[in-house]
Amino acid sequence: MPSTFIPHHLVHAHLPSPPSVPNAIPELRIVSDQAIPLTDEDYAEPLHPDHAVSVIHDQSTNILARSIYNGHVLEMRSLNPVIGQARPRGLDGSEILRIFFPEQLRPLAQGSITISRKDKRLFITLVSQVNIVYRLNFPLGTFRPDTEDRFVFTTKGQDDWYEEWEVPEDVIVACNGTGAWTALDENTIILGGGDGGIVKIHRSGHWSPDSGHWTASHHRASSRLRLPSLFSRSANTDEQIISFADFNKSDHIPLLYTLSRDRKLRTWNASTGACLRTVDVRTASQEMAVRGSQEASSSSITEDGSVNMIRVIPHPSNSSRYSHLVIAFESTPYSISSAGSFVIYRATTSSHNVSDLALVGNRSCSSSSVGAELRGFEILPPVKSDGIDSGWRLWAIWDKKGSTFCENIIMDDVFQFTTYIGTNDAQILSDWQQATFSNGVENFDAAYFDNILSSDPPNPADPEDNGDIPAAFIQHLFHPGRFSLLTLTTALDDYIHQLSRKNQAQQVATSYASLSKRFGGVVGSQVEMEFSPQTGAPVVDVYRKNLKLDWLGVWANVRDLDKQARWPVGATLLNDDILVLAREGISAPIPDDAVGLVDRLGKSDADPNQFLQLSEGAIRKLYPTLAPPKARASAIAISMSGTYISNVLKGHDAAEGTGTALDDFLHVTAERLATNTHEPPEVIAGGIWDDHVEELLSEEDRASVRRILSESASTTRALNESLELLEQPSFPITSPKLGELKWSGSGNALLTATIDQNIEYRFSLSRNVLLISFFHLFESRDPSYEDDEGEELIEILARAMATFHRYKVLKWVADQTGEEARERNKLRRTNKRKVNGGDDVLAEGLGSLKMREGDEDFGLDSDAFDVGYSLLHSLLARQSPQPVTTGTLNRLLETAIGFVSEIDLISPGQTDVGAQMSDIQLAYRILVDGHAQLAGAFTDLYPLSSGISYVKGRAYLECGMIEEAVKYLEKAAAGCKDGSLEPILASTSGSNGLSEYYRHICRVFDEQGADQPVVYFGQLAIQSNRGDIASTKDLWTKVFLASIALGRYEDAYSILTSLPFMDLKRDFLGQLISVMCENNEVGRLNSLGFIGFQKDVEEMLRFKARNSDPLRFPNYYKVLYSWHIARGDYRSAGEIMYLQGRRFSEGSSSKIPAFELSAMQARSYLAAINALSLVEKRNAWVSVPGAPSKALRGIKRRKVSSYIPEEKFTKEKRPVDIISLADIEMEYTLVLSQLKLSSHIPNLHEHGITVSPEEVVGLFIQRGMFDIAQSAAASLQVDMTDLFQALAGRCVELSRLSAHNGDFSAATFLQSSPITARLRGSPSALSMKYLQSALNRHDSAKTNWKYRQVVADTLFEMNKDKKKGWQMPVWLSQWEMDRDPELWIGKALKFGWIEEALSWTIDLLRKATPPELLPPGKSDSTYIPYNLIDRVLAAAQEGDEKEEKNVQQKAKVVEEETQRRLQALKGIKG
Repeated sequence: MPSTFIPHHLVHAHLPSPPSVPNAIPELRIVSDQAIPLTDEDYAEPLHPDHAVSVIHDQSTNILARSIYNGHVLEMRSLNPVIGQARPRGLDGSEILRIFFPEQLRPLAQGSITISRKDKRLFITLVSQVNIVYRLNFPLGTFRPDTEDRFVFTTKGQDDWYEEWEVPEDVIVACNGTGAWTALDENTIILGGGDGGIVKIHRSGHWSPDSGHWTASHHRASSRLRLPSLFSRSANTDEQIISFADFNKSDHIPLLYTLSRDRKLRTWNASTGACLRTVDVRTASQEMAVRGSQEASSSSITEDGSVNMIRVIPHPSNSSRYSHLVIAFESTPYSISSAGSFVIYRATTSSHNVSDLALVGNRSCSSSSVGAELRGFEILPPVKSDGIDSGWRLWAIWDKKGSTFCENIIMDDVFQFTTYIGTNDAQILSDWQQATFSNGVENFDAAYFDNILSSDPPNPADPEDNGDIPAAFIQHLFHPGRFSLLTLTTALDDYIHQLSRKNQAQQVATSYASLSKRFGGVVGSQVEMEFSPQTGAPVVDVYRKNLKLDWLGVWANVRDLDKQARWPVGATLLNDDILVLAREGISAPIPDDAVGLVDRLGKSDADPNQFLQLSEGAIRKLYPTLAPPKARASAIAISMSGTYISNVLKGHDAAEGTGTALDDFLHVTAERLATNTHEPPEVIAGGIWDDHVEELLSEEDRASVRRILSESASTTRALNESLELLEQPSFPITSPKLGELKWSGSGNALLTATIDQNIEYRFSLSRNVLLISFFHLFESRDPSYEDDEGEELIEILARAMATFHRYKVLKWVADQTGEEARERNKLRRTNKRKVNGGDDVLAEGLGSLKMREGDEDFGLDSDAFDVGYSLLHSLLARQSPQPVTTGTLNRLLETAIGFVSEIDLISPGQTDVGAQMSDIQLAYRILVDGHAQLAGAFTDLYPLSSGISYVKGRAYLECGMIEEAVKYLEKAAAGCKDGSLEPILASTSGSNGLSEYYRHICRVFDEQGADQPVVYFGQLAIQSNRGDIASTKDLWTKVFLASIALGRYEDAYSILTSLPFMDLKRDFLGQLISVMCENNEVGRLNSLGFIGFQKDVEEMLRFKARNSDPLRFPNYYKVLYSWHIARGDYRSAGEIMYLQGRRFSEGSSSKIPAFELSAMQARSYLAAINALSLVEKRNAWVSVPGAPSKALRGIKRRKVSSYIPEEKFTKEKRPVDIISLADIEMEYTLVLSQLKLSSHIPNLHEHGITVSPEEVVGLFIQRGMFDIAQSAAASLQVDMTDLFQALAGRCVELSRLSAHNGDFSAATFLQSSPITARLRGSPSALSMKYLQSALNRHDSAKTNWKYRQVVADTLFEMNKDKKKGWQMPVWLSQWEMDRDPELWIGKALKFGWIEEALSWTIDLLRKATPPELLPPGKSDSTYIPYNLIDRVLAAAQEGDEKEEKNVQQKAKVVEEETQRRLQALKGIKG
């Protein structure tokens, strides 16, 4: 017989909310021929689209099928609390699928999901409201039925995934319409008729949609004639069948049971469709209760087929003459004692016969069910193991005005599967036991929020700061597991929808990091602060009232939506456990552990008197500590008295601030325990009691507490036993672990809810124990009195404080969300930086901690469960995965208690509030799971210690608060000396532990990019090192690199010089040079001594210059130039600048224009010239590899007189070119000239054109740039013959233009030249002056005066016609007459200048030494070209000249002068 008392409570887990990304869930659609397609309104009314109308769960496939979008969409997803560790996966497909139908579906029926191993397919059978049968099929793939595998839906490569068949109209009319339905297998469907009969639909043929043959046959319940209804396809009569159940046993007639509205229970042959038996479920008493009101009663409960009201239980014994039991529910909606009763029948079947249904008995529902609606019931087999016998239990799920509760009752006395012997045990064991939710949402009304929120702002100095109101509501809205994300999102969308259009558009366009932040930014955004018309001051109380009302509206909407989401749709069995299937979640009844039971008894949630009457055997196995009656009485007394004081404190407002006195007491106690470890516990307790409790307890209250405590034999012993109960969170039943399984996302969600409730019970009881400890200590005696009893009381007080503190910490953890980790992951993905680096060492100390990386599918558990709603779920999914057990009693409860036990925050007899190893481990699990802020807040709950300092510092570091992180991580180093860090950092043990700790911290900061702490802790690690110096190589590297990153180059140089590793010095040197150059710190680089490294520095800089692009920053040519200049090595400086110029001349692949490259080349050459000008002339040269510049190959190079050994010319030697200062100057001039020309010739630098020096000078001459042409020609050693020829021609041109008053643009060069710019005169005169000056500068004996000759030839040639008035420049003719008159006069004759030749001949004769002055006998000492004179005279008598008077006169003078000189010479000779 059942002998174990097992109370339960309900926990709830929400299904994952639909993803925000469109089409994230694969969708399929049934092709429809409807003229009017469905709209969003059809999907959204009357329920929320994502709320299920009906739900079923198939155990063999673990598929949860939900009819959503108000019956238009079928959603299928996997649901099983556990999954295989290494389960096979489909190659393609999804574990979630949504299928859209063109019409509404009827409520889903059990049996509609079946697997055909023969066809290797999954079949899903559905019936729509218009009697269309849909048969869906999907390939099994790698799915293994009846395991913890997940089915993967795939339709890729196939279009035949569904078929549809409409039930013939005549069949529907014949049965007077249809209602409920069921599926016996993938080929057989039963429709319930309005006449009490059934319609059997059968499909035959191959599984493919185009191969099936459908038939439908109507089977009546009786032979009497009925008139069919012509107005409805769906039945709504008293005879309408509303529920089905089937019984199928090998070699027996397969049976189908139906229940109609008129409460007729019929037995059908499932094979033939024949009605075999009919029984009226109503009893005589029920008929009296509903006489005359059948129609009203039939509609008082849900009878649309969505709730199955029949269950068939096979007899557990094959030897029994009964094969099975049938349980049917009969409602009594007008009864004041219960909502109905469950009627039980026995039946016997064989291969050829079916017996009548034999009434066994009935079980009336409890009084609590009055006014409630049955939403499902299940029969659970007994749990018999380790002395536990739970018995056969009937579980009923009820909905009462939007509240869900479950009830269960033992059925062994009715079922009589075995001989049942009645007992005199307490009635509580055989009565209905209720399981409810205890989330306390109903208590959070407007008065509650008024109590916790003041009408005044938190900071009177800042009336605009009213963030306490949104913070309070957000904390309540986002409490883990309280409301689903879908409910919250829907409520917020509803709020936004009622905003003004302007605010609505603004809120829709604004993005937020999380949903809670979106709530804070949206709700209340339209509430504006009012200002007093008299004073202009803000009316804060009105604003806060309106803001609170805004939030209360949202809160009320969320609560209403949550009631709809939690509304129970049905129930299912899963591994012999019952699950309540809600519209948007699942609920599970969980057995109470000892602490939960005691806490519930103390709150009178269960009858304590009946519990006290239970025999020890009924509770010994499950609650061994409560088995002795005295122990039960003591535990209940402590719980009830503590609850009494708590309720008294709840009834008083807090002395300061907001909230109740109980809130104030809890806050102050936790704060004192977290900050004070030196005061005696009795002193702490005395201060808290006197300030926050003493005055609030009246004498009547004290008497009531004493009366309750008197139920225990000894209050001290009762407190001790209660503390022992709290200090040992272990389950008395140990189940084997299943290593091949792990908890799924849905399992972890239910497990989170179970753990949360378990922690809530423990916290509540620990609070009550603490209050009674205070009360007993200060009511019984002076705590300062020292004796054995006093010490025992103080020890109990210390234990109570420690226990309360630990469960307060656990409750704080359970109350936190996991949103922070999701937000941090988003930052990581944009940052692309590894976080949590350096955790590997700590992970070893803490076990198998899993470091979260930004690349993984962050924030999601299996089954697409988002863990962001709960910190506990996040820890379960990542850091603390729990083993799966067989679950002797309840798998969820055993694992939840195992989790609390594994955390091990409280140990037996613990009196120290300070953090222990388990506390640090939990803190660090929170940290590495991505919740840095929560980890920091967690450490605030403890007194500061080495371990707490370490986690706090790491949390500050993750939050980017470097200074605080350094402060606490430095404090944590003390743990290396006392060994307190060893449990979490194993490397800190031993003689070198301190150095290893600093090394670890250095590594952590290094991974975070915090360079200053890296230098600090790295140096500490090096200084404290007691091991091998070689092990510090990585520390030196980190410190050096961090110093460079900080810009502390002098410190980095100091590290370089003191580095004990020679192999690292060159690497460090190169790194230092590179970073300083890249950061443009060349001046600081040159200021460093680099003693002993100068040659290495130069080699590195040269290497970088050769192998880097001088057009990119940094320019290592410039760096090396400044390096040499700073050290006075001007020759090397000139060389490097010249090499840079050569690099520019070679061109570049960059997009920099060629003109700019040439300008850079010119500047490089100029810098080289300046540097080499400071060197002694004989050393002003450089040697460069390769051939000379292409542009200068035409210039004759100077010979090298130095001896060069032959070995320098071997094949292995690269050619070397010796470049002197003059060579560089020439190259500079050439480049500069090209730059000057580029303004006149835009495409000069395009296509890599090379211009020779002669071409450069010629281009200058063509554009009249004579000054520049002369300078370039002189520098480039180019012959100026063409230049002077052009200049002379320009002079002639200007003289002619002047004569005709023409355009003087040709004289532009005269205005820009410094020679003529300040002179006045005609262009012709100025040009002659310019020509004279140019000849004086560039024409000399070195040139053999050839430039004057060219000028003269040009002038003679261009002015052959003397009538044009041209006169040879006097300065030129005079110079020529002085130098070589014969040649000059000969040229004049050559070019026809006869008159000028006569004039110059006269001048020649007259300037000759007179004969009388010649020495005697020396008549030939003066040379006179008489032959030339004869030619001149002869020319004067030819052509037009003989007619010219001036010519003839001058010719006559020449003749006279000649004759006179000849006569005089004859006198000398004679």
